[in-house]
Amino acid sequence: MLAQANLARPQSRQAVKAMSQMVEADRIDQLCAIEASEQIEAWKPDYRPDRLVSFAMSDTREDGDVLVADGAAFRSKRNWYHLRFRCGLSPDHAKVVSFAFEVGDAIPRDEWEPHNLAAIH
Repeated sequence: MLAQANLARPQSRQAVKAMSQMVEADRIDQLCAIEASEQIEAWKPDYRPDRLVSFAMSDTREDGDVLVADGAAFRSKRNWYHLRFRCGLSPDHAKVVSFAFEVGDAIPRDEWEPHNLAAIH
């Protein structure tokens, strides 16, 4: 999976440290968000995700060791896009072991604010 390679880079040390101090639910969310961003860019390099919110349009849910995000969104080149993903985790929830996703249409700008989707950083 791609998140492990991302987090193994020297420039990710600070992120790894921050994640180690998070509660499990937040750490899982961050790990899966990293995987999602990496997978999207690997799939279609024209997308350059710079933000991802797994619970933008609806809450995530856990199905055993799988985080299900049917209402996720990611930002690329100043536009937000619908995203759905299933992020399978190792039993200790430390690694992504499977990942499937589907990118949807762009989210209309008038829906950004009600879903707390930032127009800029």
